[in-house]
Amino acid sequence: MNIEVENLPNCLASLRVEIAPEQVSKEWDEVVEAFRKAAKIPGYRPGKAPVKVVETKFRKDIREELTKRLIGDTTRQAIKEKGLNVLTVSQVDDVELTPEKAMRFTATLVTSPEFELPEYKGIQVRVPSADISEAAVDDAMQKLRERAATFSDVPERALEIGDYAIIDYEISFDGKPVSEVFPNVHQMWKGGTDFWIKVDEETFFPGLGSRIVGMKIKDSRSFDLEIPADYGVHALANKTLHFELTLKAIKTSILPELDDKFAGQISSGIDLQTLKGLIRKNLQEENAEQIENLKREQIINHLVSLVECELPDAFVKRETKRIMSEIVQENQHRGVSEESLREHQKDIIKNASKAAKGRLKANFILLRIADKQGLKVTEEERHKRIQVLAATHRMSFEKMVDELHRNGTIAQVEEDLLLAKVLDFLSSNATVQTSPEKVVAG
Repeated sequence: MNIEVENLPNCLASLRVEIAPEQVSKEWDEVVEAFRKAAKIPGYRPGKAPVKVVETKFRKDIREELTKRLIGDTTRQAIKEKGLNVLTVSQVDDVELTPEKAMRFTATLVTSPEFELPEYKGIQVRVPSADISEAAVDDAMQKLRERAATFSDVPERALEIGDYAIIDYEISFDGKPVSEVFPNVHQMWKGGTDFWIKVDEETFFPGLGSRIVGMKIKDSRSFDLEIPADYGVHALANKTLHFELTLKAIKTSILPELDDKFAGQISSGIDLQTLKGLIRKNLQEENAEQIENLKREQIINHLVSLVECELPDAFVKRETKRIMSEIVQENQHRGVSEESLREHQKDIIKNASKAAKGRLKANFILLRIADKQGLKVTEEERHKRIQVLAATHRMSFEKMVDELHRNGTIAQVEEDLLLAKVLDFLSSNATVQTSPEKVVAG
């Protein structure tokens, strides 16, 4: 077998293979014999038809099967012989079976990026303190009190900051209901009846609270408000909305006392001191998770910043498409209209492409580290992960395995496990510096 390899840009390689006539003839005979055993030819018992008859009747099918076998087997053999790190075979061209029964073909291979692996042990990361302050515990206790609050009517006076208002309201834009113009926005922007709001400076958005302070029960108000440019619902940002609002009731909240009785209402059989201990533990667990995520993000950013390499175009396009889908779904959930998404299509594509390249580069680096460190996914780890997926999708383990194989995502499950294992390794080997202030990953 003669093999020639030509490296091409963007992680591609051209593999030209010529298979000797002897190997082709041997494989041809084996394929013919397989057809001979299975073929049903009138006038002959199964498996007894002459070879020439079988070759004549099934020549096209034999040739296709021969080509499939030889290309698959010899491509794998050539890749191994040349020590190529191949991600996938993109396409096969120029297949030729000569009269002398030699075969030639060219395979286009997508290969892993070539780069020098930077030092990955002892990466310096900065994280906030893991300590939980008394103020954080007190704040969490206050939120519990607010959730357990009872409410009483305030019929005698006008609405004040800090009250709860029960309102009927409608919102329109350019004379049309918001629900018609921006159908994907949250339900609260489409109007409602008997709707509860806490009156403060951030009610709905800055400015609304001050417009309704001073109203009395049964009062109605009609006013326009401009939504801030940096408002979270992009579809409504910078828009002037018209409100028609009627105040139906004013409520004030009554917070429970911080005592053992309150603690027992939150969780049966515990006292206030125990409740504080549980809250502190929960906050510590949340903080530890946030710190670990911050460490991993800094590690990935550090490694990616040190590596320059080409990336396979096909992989970048596929990942870009996936990230674009994530961006669109997230924005639709936030109420961004289809029209607005189309207006910002170029920016979405640009951001998705940038994110895709960063994510792919990070994955290639992590997989190279896994190879160097000999990290592998065990059968037990794979089994546990599939069990979790099966429980999430409410199906049996066996059906989940079949589904993963059918969708071609079983390899992705294993790769995700391996990437997580590499990050565990890198995080445990990082050099950690604790910072008193909040840290943002760079």
